[in-house]
Amino acid sequence: MQRIPVLLFLMLLIAAAFSRCAQIVAPTGGPKDTLPPVLVAIDPPDSSLHFNSKKITLGFDEFVQLQNLQQELIVTPYPKRQPTITSKLRTVTIQIKDTLQPNTTYTINLGSAVQDINENNPLKNLRYVFSTGDYLDSLQISGTLYDAETGDTDSSALIMLYTNLEDSVVTKEKPLYYARSAAGGKFHIGNLPHGRFKLFALKDANGDLQYDDSTEAIAFISDSLQLDSNLDNVDLRLFTEKVAAPPIDSSELKDTLTFKTSLSSGKQDLHQPLVLQFSRRLQAFDSSKITLEEDTARSVVHPVFSLDSTRKQLSLTYKWKEETPYRLLLQPDFATDTGGLKIPKADTLSFTTKGASDYGTLILHFTQYDSAQHVVVELVQNDKVVSSLPLQGKTWKIENLTPGDYSVRLLLDRNGNGKWDGGQYYGEKRLPEIVVPIEQKFNVRANWDNDIQPALEWKMP
Repeated sequence: MQRIPVLLFLMLLIAAAFSRCAQIVAPTGGPKDTLPPVLVAIDPPDSSLHFNSKKITLGFDEFVQLQNLQQELIVTPYPKRQPTITSKLRTVTIQIKDTLQPNTTYTINLGSAVQDINENNPLKNLRYVFSTGDYLDSLQISGTLYDAETGDTDSSALIMLYTNLEDSVVTKEKPLYYARSAAGGKFHIGNLPHGRFKLFALKDANGDLQYDDSTEAIAFISDSLQLDSNLDNVDLRLFTEKVAAPPIDSSELKDTLTFKTSLSSGKQDLHQPLVLQFSRRLQAFDSSKITLEEDTARSVVHPVFSLDSTRKQLSLTYKWKEETPYRLLLQPDFATDTGGLKIPKADTLSFTTKGASDYGTLILHFTQYDSAQHVVVELVQNDKVVSSLPLQGKTWKIENLTPGDYSVRLLLDRNGNGKWDGGQYYGEKRLPEIVVPIEQKFNVRANWDNDIQPALEWKMP
């Protein structure tokens, strides 16, 4: 028998030992790539003059892809034919399809469409600028966009410029120059020429770059703007001219008419009506089949009935007594919907009103007060205005508040009617009333004078 050399024998023993105890471990990678692609080459160069090329090539330091290009791409002045933009390996190619106008500065804004392939890191605010003339236009318009009713900034609308100064241009033409509002409602349109413009903002719901739907929010400047130098700090306030018809609730397709009440934990608010919320629009209700009793003495009382504009909310307004039991007796057929369906059976609702100790008082102090401004303090809870009272001095007080968190908005009430009025573009060309939100939040506790110090400051435009 042939003998195995000692050295070879030892090597076989070591290999066998390692095969029994070794574990296969995947190699660990380095830190995650969080850096966007870097633009390393441009042909023709950015800010080129006397531009006459049909192709622009952008080179990057890594493989790239295009994401959400249709949403991100903005070309100004707005072309009749949009460029074709493609990516391959480390290159993005822009093919110009439109006939370029002479002596004109163009911008191609890719936004955040260019991303690396591995981690989808976007290269933000990627812009390419060129001129077919012998200089680049360099004027700009910038400012802030607000929701007119709430005073909050808006970062989801288009800012649009036209050289056609007709009032109807926003419904008939696409803007010559436009941009999107960014974080904090900030907007900026650059590389503009000298000239006169009409300025709008638009919540372009259908993406056609035109104001053709009365449900779209719009903002405008009353007069056209003469642009001979940079215009900064321009404020625009979005409003909707008409309220769209409410969508049909799926419950309206059912073959029964039902309702629920506004009662909270079986208790009625002393300062609010009792509301019956129906599943379908009402054709009619019969108040003779609705009886409200003060349950202690079974005495019948007489609320005021009112049906809201949607015909789905029936309110019973009454001067409620505190901590008093009531009964609401509803006979069959007391309500009929537009399809002829009726409440099928009688119902009885028993409830008790809240007491004075269930409410709190809010006292606010303001450093500025000018009686000529007609400022109204709007108290807001869950995005709904629950109270609007004028500011008649440096101290503002409201009682009988349901405990909870509130915010405050200040309304510059131009017409003195105590409520916010939106704008109107056609006809009066009336701008919406200005609302300024107070950033501080306020917590109201029950059975407590919630006196907020220190004094609040605000700046009314």
